[in-house]
Amino acid sequence: MSWKFFVSHSLPLFFLFFFYSFPLISTQHNDDPTFKTMHDFSGYPVDESSHTFTPSNSISLSVDIQALQKQIDELSTFSDTPAPSVTRILYTENDVLARRYVKNLMGLAGLSVTEDVVGNIFGRWDGYEPELTAVATGSHIDAIPYSGKYDGVVGVLGAIEAMNALKRSGFKPKRSLEIILFTSEEPTRFGIGCLGSRLLAGSEALAEALKTTVDGQNISFLEAARSAGYARDEDDLSSVFLKNDSYSAFVELHIEQAPILEEEGILLLNVTVFSFLQCVGIGL
Repeated sequence: MSWKFFVSHSLPLFFLFFFYSFPLISTQHNDDPTFKTMHDFSGYPVDESSHTFTPSNSISLSVDIQALQKQIDELSTFSDTPAPSVTRILYTENDVLARRYVKNLMGLAGLSVTEDVVGNIFGRWDGYEPELTAVATGSHIDAIPYSGKYDGVVGVLGAIEAMNALKRSGFKPKRSLEIILFTSEEPTRFGIGCLGSRLLAGSEALAEALKTTVDGQNISFLEAARSAGYARDEDDLSSVFLKNDSYSAFVELHIEQAPILEEEGILLLNVTVFSFLQCVGIGL
């Protein structure tokens, strides 16, 4: 099962699958505010007694797979190493060019585009009840040396195409939908992974540490950020911190990094548990 097969069959349902999953919860949770119905998210009515979906208009979803592949290929050319590898390091020239490319695609999709002071990029499709907390998706486009062109990128460009497909279908979201391009998921330049998302999550320790962080060439984080057009007049990065309840939910489309889904022919996977590595230093 190629990534194209996966995307062409699953990507049009990317957000709708997420919206529709909520009514499938048992009715015993009806009073629990953490459980939301598909109508809460999408604005489409649903017959919850039978758990069947009844969209108010006919939905025809289709992905322009050739255009999406072309965009992925074009984005891969912004690289410090030759094809087929991709190397795209935080705040370098190719990183800036790649960001510009993605922002242009967001604009062409009719999304409102904003950035914060470290370069997290947001493309927003306003819902018809914009006062409700948004549903977000996204990933990253920075790439460790000699990596591939799909990691992270599919979660960003795929999300843009998912919104395009929903727009072409006539879908109107109740909640706003937002794509986030996270700055520096990879730790390549400054040794700090998930830099943008950790700041969005309100890491005061990281915001303070970045004031004195330097790379292998002794270039400070703030100097590098300013060279890319960010953090121009401020050292305080607390403006990146998101307010509580900024998003109602977050979902990420990611490439398969093992052969199980392909071998078993599984088209869509909902991750419920994941492991993490924690290192503890003990002085003796």
